[in-house]
Amino acid sequence: MDDTFVVIAEGNTHMTNETMKDQTAGGGRGQGRGRGQGGGRRRRSGAAGAGVQRDGAMTVAAKLVWADAKAGAAAASQLLTGATGAVRELVANLHASNDEATVQASFALEAMVMASSAPGQGNRRACLASALAKSLGEAADDVARNVLIRALQLIGGDDEVPALAKCLELEGAFDTALLALRQIGTEKAYLAIKNSLARAGGRRRALLAAALGDFDDPCCHPDIPGLVAGALAKADPADAPMLWAALARLGHAGVAPALAKALKGTAKSRAAVARGCLSLLARNCRSEDDAAIAIAELFKAEPDSVSSLMALQDNMEEDEDSVPYLLGLMTSDSKVMRETVAGILMQGYVGSSVTEKVISFYLQEGDGGQTQAGMELRQTIIRLLGQRGDQVARPFLLSLLHDREAAIRKSALAAIECLLGPLDRRVLAATILEQ
Repeated sequence: MDDTFVVIAEGNTHMTNETMKDQTAGGGRGQGRGRGQGGGRRRRSGAAGAGVQRDGAMTVAAKLVWADAKAGAAAASQLLTGATGAVRELVANLHASNDEATVQASFALEAMVMASSAPGQGNRRACLASALAKSLGEAADDVARNVLIRALQLIGGDDEVPALAKCLELEGAFDTALLALRQIGTEKAYLAIKNSLARAGGRRRALLAAALGDFDDPCCHPDIPGLVAGALAKADPADAPMLWAALARLGHAGVAPALAKALKGTAKSRAAVARGCLSLLARNCRSEDDAAIAIAELFKAEPDSVSSLMALQDNMEEDEDSVPYLLGLMTSDSKVMRETVAGILMQGYVGSSVTEKVISFYLQEGDGGQTQAGMELRQTIIRLLGQRGDQVARPFLLSLLHDREAAIRKSALAAIECLLGPLDRRVLAATILEQ
């Protein structure tokens, strides 16, 4: 905890130059500039001091800003001892003007939150959270209100949900209140968001619906996918991606057609989001049939894309029936595609039967080896056979040491060494590398 206050003290960058000039070798913030100018009294500028309500809490807050770790911990503890009164006084000094008193008050509230978050401070934390929630109605403006909401995001619980729910109706506090409720994440917070959704419209409705995606237990909240899907049907196109993501996290297969449509659209950014959401959807679907729907939509839109292949790999569970399809994709002109397929076959499909299919594919495509693309394909397959680590490929790879192409012989040698370990290249050089 002590280190926390060091960081807070050192990280405060809101003090004005005029205030910093007032610091003297003797310490306090409010020292005068000389004996003839009231050396022992606190100096206030008109902007900083006009609205300050400075009683006990604000006096402690002023000292806290420049306190060392030990003094800072003591000051925070002192404020927490009378949290209800301290919060009331500090909140009275929070204003959108962001003057010196506002900075001191917000700094003190942050210190109280950090101190109450330490182990063994449960009672103090609950008392502080209650005081913060009660003060929301006394906040002078949105700046003050959001300072309190951000504090409740860290220490609030079910008891503070009703006060935060009221803030969802305020334009200037909506975003921070919604984030706080998502962070609390309890059943009561879920109901608050759901109730607000029923009355909301426009972008606010989309944000609330997307937040429901955090509560993804299908047993406790079976109605969430329908609520989010309903919001998506009414959403502005600019708000659709966040709802796609929410439905993908929920594993709602009904969003797959909308994602496939976005993949075929002209907007590359939306297509990228849709592509990622389809892959996420395929992983989160509750049933194999729903996962198949998501993958099918992805393949309809982009049958030969890397994302399609990765979605297939994540959900096929090493089904060998897909191996011929993957091998066919290795003839693509795209090196990225070839390498992606090789990576999938290398890691996602084990067993000698797969190795034999790879060898058979090599022999079928061997005639194309005279072209640059054909040569690269053969080398990729050879590397794949070596990195799979299946000894069934050893005889075939050894036979390639006598291939008429030097590049193939070198690739075969490297693949064999993946299987068997380093060979004596001095013995093999004459027949393999210089044939």
